[in-house]
Amino acid sequence: SSGGLTEAHRFQGKDAILSGPAGGIVGMVRTALAAGHERLIGFDMGGTSTDVSHYAGEFERAFETQVAGVRMRAPMMSIHTVAAGGGSILAFDGARLRVGPQSAGANPGPASYRRGGPLAVTDANVMLGRIQPRHFPRVFGPAGNEPLDADGVRAQFTKLAEQVQQASGRDTSAEALAAGFLRIAVQAMANAIKRISVARGYDVTGYTLQCFGGAGGQHACGVA
Repeated sequence: SSGGLTEAHRFQGKDAILSGPAGGIVGMVRTALAAGHERLIGFDMGGTSTDVSHYAGEFERAFETQVAGVRMRAPMMSIHTVAAGGGSILAFDGARLRVGPQSAGANPGPASYRRGGPLAVTDANVMLGRIQPRHFPRVFGPAGNEPLDADGVRAQFTKLAEQVQQASGRDTSAEALAAGFLRIAVQAMANAIKRISVARGYDVTGYTLQCFGGAGGQHACGVA
């Protein structure tokens, strides 16, 4: 979790709780430096969460942190996490739109996976054409041999748009609803970046936003 290596006989599980995101930060810095960028905001968006980080010449580390409510003492990269990922569930509670914190996970996954899952951030991107099923392998559905389900996603967004119309009295389309959910997700991720940068006195206008993770590239421009 600190971004370093250790000998096998010294390895303990507590030292690797955040090893995935830490590996991402190390890779981020190496590739950015090779491209001539020295001040970075890391934006790592996966299926269940988004991890953001700050780099300005040295790795930032913490020696005590909380993970899922458990306090841990071990050196690890300083990473701020928010519950906004590709699998974050989209919902309307009768008054407002919500994104997460619950996640559809990998199974059943988002609605487009054809396994009975709920609408998620990934589905909003399918709805808006930012994810195009014809460019993805046919590995979805119960048997793992079908394409992403764009028609099913449209049907669910259309149904949800009708519910929103009835509750608010305002016309909204399936596309506008999907775009609204994405704006909420992007705002949550941008706020996380502000917390580790602007709120600490850093001027991000001179930084490079380095994006990675399965969903990072889909939302990079909006977050920037």
